[in-house]
Amino acid sequence: MIKQDQTKSQHRFRSAEFCVYYVAIAAAAWKFVWRGRQLSSQVSTAVEHDRHWKYRLQPGFFGLTQDLSDIQWRVFREGLPYAAGAMLVFTTLSRAVQYVGPKAHAYYCFAFGLCFVGYLHQASIVFPLTLTLANFCMAESKKPWLSRPAAIWVINCAALLVTRMIHGGTFGSISTSLIFLDAYKGPLQWQTSYNLVALRHISFAVDKHWSSNQLAVWEPVRAQHDTLKARQKTSLPASAYNLITYLAYVYYPPLYIAGPICTFNSFASQLRVPMRLQHKYVFLYAGRLACAILLMETMSHSLYFNSIAKHKLWQRYGAQLRLSAADMGMISFWVLMFMWLKFLVIWRFFRMWALVDGIQVPENMLRCICNNYDIEGFWKGWHASYNLWLVRYMYVPLGGSSTRLLNVWLIFTFVALWHDLEWRLIGWAWLTCVFFTPEMMLKKAAMQTSMAPMRAKWFYRHLCALAGCINMIVLMGVNLVGFVVGAHGILPFLQRCLLEPLFMLATFIVCFSAVQIMFEIRSLEQRRQAAVQPSSMHSQAVTQTAHI
Repeated sequence: MIKQDQTKSQHRFRSAEFCVYYVAIAAAAWKFVWRGRQLSSQVSTAVEHDRHWKYRLQPGFFGLTQDLSDIQWRVFREGLPYAAGAMLVFTTLSRAVQYVGPKAHAYYCFAFGLCFVGYLHQASIVFPLTLTLANFCMAESKKPWLSRPAAIWVINCAALLVTRMIHGGTFGSISTSLIFLDAYKGPLQWQTSYNLVALRHISFAVDKHWSSNQLAVWEPVRAQHDTLKARQKTSLPASAYNLITYLAYVYYPPLYIAGPICTFNSFASQLRVPMRLQHKYVFLYAGRLACAILLMETMSHSLYFNSIAKHKLWQRYGAQLRLSAADMGMISFWVLMFMWLKFLVIWRFFRMWALVDGIQVPENMLRCICNNYDIEGFWKGWHASYNLWLVRYMYVPLGGSSTRLLNVWLIFTFVALWHDLEWRLIGWAWLTCVFFTPEMMLKKAAMQTSMAPMRAKWFYRHLCALAGCINMIVLMGVNLVGFVVGAHGILPFLQRCLLEPLFMLATFIVCFSAVQIMFEIRSLEQRRQAAVQPSSMHSQAVTQTAHI
């Protein structure tokens, strides 16, 4: 949570102190897997003859039961062969077109993108396409008030909220003569992916405004500084902000459904001048994706906690399950692991598709979910491309670090509304801000010059680990409210925790041990970065090529 003094070159990984931490973490891991498998078997037996719940757990490979209760993972898993086929066709043709030139590539992405989105939404493509063209007209407007970032933000956010409230709308609500078109909505409802489309609308319009107002000067990016961050910041010539490139960007097939999120400047510049990309990296990335899919399949065949949490099976089968506070905490952990691995697979597949096409976009999952000890680090590493987008188009324009304590409330409220219109998400966002605010204040206070003597003390690392431990427990508690027991169930859960002091003590010991190891991992990472390029350690840390 608080930066450590990293001047020492000797790591502690082989020390006796860290051996104790390894034992604590290994014991907790064994307990979580053993008890998790035991509880999952009890659930599988309980729902076996319950028709109402049986379809949530379906037969899988090797005679095992599989948890397919998560609709996102189920749809992605079923559509993966078709998506792989689309990737093969798109990238094969795209590579051939790229030999003709950048302009041809832009027209190809535009044409294939419209066909791809037309297949997904069929007749409903009229709705997102109308909003996309309206946004382009605003960005091109000669009226200054209409093309300013504030107006772009207000109009696009209003469109997103209305779209959510009317659930995408229908042709029948426009005219009874068009009601027959409502039968052709396609395999994917257009409002499902419109939140990502809205981000691209804002990115194009704001980048164009900043470029036309000379807030960023265009110049070719030098090869030694050719990173995604540099491409994102560097404005393009006025001719680059045209309708064809804009539509190619908004409906680019590899990134349309789930992202990752890429700014217009970065995308358009790569159409003009592609970034260097080693084939070896793409092959290794595909291999890591295959390993992640295999791990996800193993998890869904052996641990059924997403179904348990989603349908609150402890309420329906309380007599058979008899869950303790430790079990409820374990459910929260495994649900978060499932969510992390699910999004890792989905986002990496679509990022790999873009990489094969020669377009580099930010990696979304920068760290394993178990390798986070503070709220700030957690959100920078979870959906990282979205975090970069928020920093560029919200955080910095709102004042950056000078108004950070206020910005965090506005940004997290937007994030909650962007995901969906639910009070549960609003509560989750504000609860996160409640704990994020003191964390930021504590970090700022700890890095003051007057605290230098304290940072040199032997016990400072352990105080930081204690703070990180509390943060981890808070993060698990917030997500327990958001994804398992809900706001109404947190008080009964806390009461049960007080009746199980050994569980609370064990949780503290394991989290404290994990934070100490994370500190040492961060220290090792900083030393390696300093050895490679001391003068640009900070920029290397935020470069989003994400070679992980």
